[in-house]
Amino acid sequence: MALDSRKEKTRNRLRDAMTQLMREKPFEEISTTELVEVAQISRSSFYTHYQDKYELIEAYQRTLFSTIEYIFDKSNADFHATILETYEFLAQNPIYAALLSENGSKIIHQFMLQQLKGLLARKIIPEGHRLVGALSEEYGTTYYAHAIFGVTQAWLTKKKRETPRVMAQLLNTLIGE
Repeated sequence: MALDSRKEKTRNRLRDAMTQLMREKPFEEISTTELVEVAQISRSSFYTHYQDKYELIEAYQRTLFSTIEYIFDKSNADFHATILETYEFLAQNPIYAALLSENGSKIIHQFMLQQLKGLLARKIIPEGHRLVGALSEEYGTTYYAHAIFGVTQAWLTKKKRETPRVMAQLLNTLIGE
């Protein structure tokens, strides 16, 4: 039992260290050496748990992917509910917010943009903004997805000063829902 709690404590320290470092610099620039120094663990302890920094965030990426998919699927294309729950999740989970931040994982960024485009294509683009043809819809969903993602990253950069409810309402207004 004590061994399991030590493992968990080490993993939590590494998670917190990665979150802190991603506030300061892009994920790609974070070294294992920096990570273990901030986590205050040895390199050998790091390698006991993970092969490299990519393996460290892989589990968090999978959890973020499944959580975002779940939120988007359960909302039944209700834009406000989807955005509100996503922002609440990010406000409560610093590692996931860090992964979506400008310094986070590019894999996560692309995934989130695809999720947003799918949500927008299903329902969100306001009738007045719907364009004729598949090509126009592709560009329209791309435009809105990047706008929403950019606002989200700006919110994360500003250290989430506004509440998730305020941000969801702002995006709702900007999208014209």
